[in-house]
Amino acid sequence: MHTAVVPVAADAAAGRAAADLSTDLLPRDHGAGFLMFASVLREITGYFDRRALVSTFFPVLVFLGAIVIVMWTTASGVAGAVAEWSRVSAVVQALLLVGFLAVVTFLTFLLGNLREWLDRISQGHWPSWADRFGAPLVQRHNAARQTLIDRDNLLRKREEELVGERYALPRPETVVPAPLPDTEIDTRLDDLATALTSGAWSPGTARKAAEIAGALRDEESARVMRFTDVLVLLDERLAVAEQQVRSERAKVQQELFVWYPQLPHGVLPTRLGNVVRAAEQHPSVRYRLDAVVLWTRLQPLLPKDFADSVRNAKVSVDLLLTMAVFLPLFGAPLSWWLAVRLPRVVSTPAAWLTYLAMVVCTATACVVLRRARDRLMALAVAGILLVVSFWSSTLRVEIGVLWTVALFVMAYGLYRNAVHAAVAYTERLRTAFDLYRWKLLEELRIALPTTLDEERLVWRDLTQFLYRGGTAEPTGFRYDHPAPVQVLIDWQNQRASIGDAREPSPKRHDGPPA
Repeated sequence: MHTAVVPVAADAAAGRAAADLSTDLLPRDHGAGFLMFASVLREITGYFDRRALVSTFFPVLVFLGAIVIVMWTTASGVAGAVAEWSRVSAVVQALLLVGFLAVVTFLTFLLGNLREWLDRISQGHWPSWADRFGAPLVQRHNAARQTLIDRDNLLRKREEELVGERYALPRPETVVPAPLPDTEIDTRLDDLATALTSGAWSPGTARKAAEIAGALRDEESARVMRFTDVLVLLDERLAVAEQQVRSERAKVQQELFVWYPQLPHGVLPTRLGNVVRAAEQHPSVRYRLDAVVLWTRLQPLLPKDFADSVRNAKVSVDLLLTMAVFLPLFGAPLSWWLAVRLPRVVSTPAAWLTYLAMVVCTATACVVLRRARDRLMALAVAGILLVVSFWSSTLRVEIGVLWTVALFVMAYGLYRNAVHAAVAYTERLRTAFDLYRWKLLEELRIALPTTLDEERLVWRDLTQFLYRGGTAEPTGFRYDHPAPVQVLIDWQNQRASIGDAREPSPKRHDGPPA
């Protein structure tokens, strides 16, 4: 369920505005060359749609441009790089910039065509030779899902117990006389008062209250008033306990609903894959329709505002995944190149970035490691690295190693944010099927079902027909064509709306009429 990268002229407004603004900020002595560059940039950004611009073109432009600038200024120095660029004529500058944009455009096309592959890899659809790497991840996700399922079953039993306690609480019409000694009544009343101070509801409390109510049914004494007060407090405590269990169970069920596919479907090696699979499974579980087969048919029928929200949510996921891939892909080789080619590293910005990378790596180790001894070991290693970093040769090695590790840590953080962005995206996919699946049946001229059972049969047969070319019951489809009169009315209304849109607006007169 992915939106194809297609040229959309309306989505290029931001790119054209940026290109127009850049022409006003560029040096006047090279105006012709930079105008050529701005014109090419405007044409390129006008070709791509918003998804390709945000998720691929601009990341490639930023990362590739940063690599060129960093490598050039490292090799020649900042002043030398500026002097070398100034000595080049404006035409050559424009040609170099246009060539750079051509490379960026080519990489954008290449990565756009690889977007589907990147989505499948990030979702855990790996080739068979990678199963040995994915098996431990699948086991971990299976264990996490089973833990939530067990927790939900435990809370369900607890909720049933509390419902039983609710029915067991004494009511005037259900109290059965059962005499008890006065000392026993006082003792049980003290036990009930003590139960009010406990943190959780104790099983059997309602039964004890019912026994006391039976013993006090025919009495009119201070003990009756005391028991009534205790019973009111018990009812409030039971209501709080019921609400807590329901809230906790709703939270567990929401985690199962959002983060994992339902049984008997298996989990995937990645969190993103499980989130997407859970969303794809939602229409199948609810309506017996295959989301993968019917999404491409439903997507063109979505209202424009809703379709835009789906695309925007997908753009956020694509951008974060692209950044997660680009950070180690471009950053790791650049880190090692800088470790070798920097003229000096001690007391430079590279050294401070190394210390920052050291902090990132140490903090990550402290989060990942569970035992206090391991965390102390990580802090000790960080201290040793800090001490030996005052030697130039050691600091160069740390630049290559720590920068690379920090980039992978940041990439994983971006991936986790992409997973959370995917939750918003997949929720829109669920909403699309919940609200607009009827439009698909209307466009296919299939009669709308009247019950949930009929709907599930229709979607089952339609999915099988579209996917395999046959149905279990060929006579089950009933077509519902609109009446000819209604078709004519719709056609006339459409013609009238087109005519109103094409009718020119009256001219505006700023001054008084002649």
